[in-house]
Amino acid sequence: MSLKRYRDLSLAAVPGGTIVVAADSCAATGEKSGDALPCPPYHCGRVSARVVLFELLCIGAQVLVIADGICAEMNPTGLEIIRGFTDELKRADLPADILTGSTEENFPTVMTGVGTAGIGYCPGPFTPPVCHAGDAVACLGAPIVGAAFLTARDGDIATYEHLRKLSADVAVRELVPVGSKGIAYEAENTAALHQLALQWDAHIPLNLTQSGGPASCVVVILTGDAFEVYRRILPLTRLGVLTQK
Repeated sequence: MSLKRYRDLSLAAVPGGTIVVAADSCAATGEKSGDALPCPPYHCGRVSARVVLFELLCIGAQVLVIADGICAEMNPTGLEIIRGFTDELKRADLPADILTGSTEENFPTVMTGVGTAGIGYCPGPFTPPVCHAGDAVACLGAPIVGAAFLTARDGDIATYEHLRKLSADVAVRELVPVGSKGIAYEAENTAALHQLALQWDAHIPLNLTQSGGPASCVVVILTGDAFEVYRRILPLTRLGVLTQK
């Protein structure tokens, strides 16, 4: 079996296609004494599921399995985290029975945590997207992290419906979820991945270094014409244009 990496994803060639694996960790977010962000454990489940789902969906993978390693007891913390996972799967139009996992029943815990893995499938061999000099670089949604994400509206963040719409268009080259390193890191890194440079626009009304938290926003590379279409119907902010190095 051939293994390789693409961005933060692990790819394994199998007969007929490619298995894609995404992973995420979420800790200190809950109602235990050691938690840094006081909030319902339900939130921990939702954001953990969202990160790996966005990673898989942005690369065009069919989601097969989501696995949660809950670092807390089943009742009450684990039950609420699992409820968050299942609700997020519902938001993504995915069945709850693709979720599996485990809880910690041997020792008491003082901090809420969960490690999440997502397994997806792409038919055929994986072919990296091709981006070109002249393609527009944009951000779908805005970087929102922590307690602010709990009250974020769909107009502020990237949604599953947005991803479905953009993924279906051949004029959209790349979709890259923004993580803790922020928009600028993901945009520059993606340009370099395609042996190109990013020429930034002069005035961008977004915090380019703030964490994107639970994939609240997505870097989008698309043709200039497609950007002009989508900016009218999606929360899309232009960042710049790809150029030759």
